[in-house]
Amino acid sequence: MRPRTSRPGLFLGFAVSFVLACSLIITVEARAAQQEAGTVAGERSDWQEKKCDVYARALTEILDHVGREGVSERFLAQNQAFIASGCLADVDACPESDAEIEVANGLTIATMNAGAASSFSPFRCRG
Repeated sequence: MRPRTSRPGLFLGFAVSFVLACSLIITVEARAAQQEAGTVAGERSDWQEKKCDVYARALTEILDHVGREGVSERFLAQNQAFIASGCLADVDACPESDAEIEVANGLTIATMNAGAASSFSPFRCRG
């Protein structure tokens, strides 16, 4: 006769395997986060610096190309604050006019073309 595997034992084995797999995923993600540089400009990684440089250059080029008409001082100041922080600050640069949306779209495309995620840019409109 073959021994029967108890259902509680089988479930416990799956549960332990699941917990170990989750622990491994969390450990890998934590190590990846540690490899990305710090949260202040002096501790940025080369990649963080590159993304910010691309963003700053693109802002200048886009404004030179499309002009500043329809772009509010507030929107410009929010973008400058983001750049001044090394592109690390949680700035809400909310594009409201058609011109600001055009600038925001151009900046998002420029940074994405450089390899950054679309979430890199500070374009958020929180109430």
